[in-house]
Amino acid sequence: MQLINEVPPVKFEGRIVACEGDSNPALGHPIEFSCLDLEAPAVCKHCGLLYVQCHHH
Repeated sequence: MQLINEVPPVKFEGRIVACEGDSNPALGHPIEFSCLDLEAPAVCKHCGLLYVQCHHH
């Protein structure tokens, strides 16, 4: 948990993010879809990565 907390939130431009844990399917986890409409970061329930929406105005 300490190592995952050191990873900064991933910035994403869309409203829905799909986390697979790793680009290699053998090392990842089942796809977790998260909505980024809230101000708080979305947390993947499998790996703990944080995602935030990057607003480009």
